[in-house]
Order: sequence, then structure tokens, then C-alpha cells
Amino acid sequence: MNNRNDFDPLRNIDQMAELIGEITGETPAVVIERLEIERRHPGRTVAEDFAKNGGPRYEWGRHLEKFYNSTNAFIYELAIWNRNNLKAQMRRWTIRHMALQKRPLKALSVGDGLGFDCLHLAHKQHEVTYFELAGLSERFARALFERSGVTIEMFTDPHAVPVGAFDAITCFDVLEHVPDPIAMVKTLASWLKPGGMLYVSAPFYMILPWYPTHLRANRRFSGSLDLYRQADLRLVGGQFTWYPIVVQKPGGVSSEQPTKASSLVRFSGIVQRLGRMAAWPFFPIHILRRLNNRKIGK
Repeated sequence: MNNRNDFDPLRNIDQMAELIGEITGETPAVVIERLEIERRHPGRTVAEDFAKNGGPRYEWGRHLEKFYNSTNAFIYELAIWNRNNLKAQMRRWTIRHMALQKRPLKALSVGDGLGFDCLHLAHKQHEVTYFELAGLSERFARALFERSGVTIEMFTDPHAVPVGAFDAITCFDVLEHVPDPIAMVKTLASWLKPGGMLYVSAPFYMILPWYPTHLRANRRFSGSLDLYRQADLRLVGGQFTWYPIVVQKPGGVSSEQPTKASSLVRFSGIVQRLGRMAAWPFFPIHILRRLNNRKIGK
């Protein structure tokens, strides 16, 4: 077993391959080969498996639920995405924004998949809870936390998550996959304390062949803040790219005031509304993702 101080699968590809192999049953050599394919062709691992075993792209149904429960392709997609410079930048921005509270936060990470967002929050001394549906990703996260020597509470049942318990919730690249984002955001809001903040990103506009599990019906939320207003959440900040935006629940001892960043977020939302009608104008984002994938071994 690796020394916990030296255990960092995002930087050490051999550690990543070993951990994935334990979950999938594949050899490290096969794992690294598949990671390299995903690095050079983001989204290909899931898209090809979906083409073989899925069903209609961009549509919710039993075929999609079955695919989620049977494929191991998401582990490869998530492993490469978590090594991506764009994802790393979003993670750093979120941690810096949380640091403005000048205290450790009780934080929940929803849909964290492999658990790397939770791990980074825990390393910043926040009290972290992980929520993900049971499956291969959740098993990977359990192994990651154990080998990293961190204590992170884990839930796989949404009904077990305590209501009104969290200062902050992160929900990155999840809402575009769920059949009812309005209900999902209202649930997230219910888990926040008064004054708590939701950090969220959701590329609803990415209805492209490499993302067959993004739901076409959710395109109507592209560039929309109404999705969060319906849950009584107010925009208080975020990045121009919406990776992420920050919305806040009313109440609490003190509330964040909307910043200049909020105005930029609203402006860029106008551009994202184009995604309600067409996806291909956002193809350059897919290319940018590929260019920001870190090379295997680096």
C-alpha cells in the first residue's frame, strides 16, 4: 500500500491505474491504455460504450438507467476530466471563494463521482460529505478516501441526507444528466442552511455526440437563472464561464451581496441561451477540453 503522504492519483498515473483496476478488474496496462484513449478523445469512452449498449441518445428512460448501472466507462471519463486543467481551475476557484468565509465549512459534494472534489475540500480542513448513487464511482471514492487518510461521510440514498445541514454544496456537471433539474435544485436548496451557498456548473448546451447522456429536454435551462430562482436561490457570484456560478439561500447571520461577477454571469448567460436552439456553436468548448487534458504521466 502507498504511503498516504505520497498518494495522489491525479498526479501519479500508476496509482490511478491501480485504483481503477481494483474497481473494474482490468490490468493496469489496460487501464492506462484506456485512459490515454480518453485523454486524446474526450467523451469517446462513454460514447462508444453507449452506442453498443445504450439506446436513444440525449433521452431519459430505462435504457439510460440500465446503462449507468452496467458501464465502467464513466470511471475513465471522470478520471481524465479530474486531471483536466479546466476542472482543476474550477476546483481552485471554488476553494478560494469558500475561503472568504474565513472558517471551515460543513460542505456537501453532490455527484462528485470519483470523489476528488471532496478530497480537495477535506485537505482545506472543511467538514465534507459525499453524495453519489451507489456504483463503481462510489466504490472508487471509498477506496480513494481510505487510502488518502481522510474522514468523509458518504451517502448513497438522497433521503438519508440531512435537511438544512450544510453551509455549502458543490454540484458540478450533474444537472444536465437528471430528468428533473427543477426538482433536483429544490432538493439541493433544502439541504442548505439559511445563508448557505450552492456552487453549480451544468453545461446544458453540450448536446453533442461525445455526451450521449446529456438530456436534450434540459437544453431549455441553458443560461437560465430561473432554475435557481424557483428554489428561492439568489445569484451572488461566479465565473464568467458559469464554471461555476454561486447561488445563495436566504437567511443566515450574514448574506453575500451580489458582486460585479454576478453581472458578468448574467451577461454570459445570454450567450449560453443559444444552446437552447443549437449545440454545435459550442463545439469549441469540446476542443478546449481536449487541449486542457494533461498528458498521461504528467
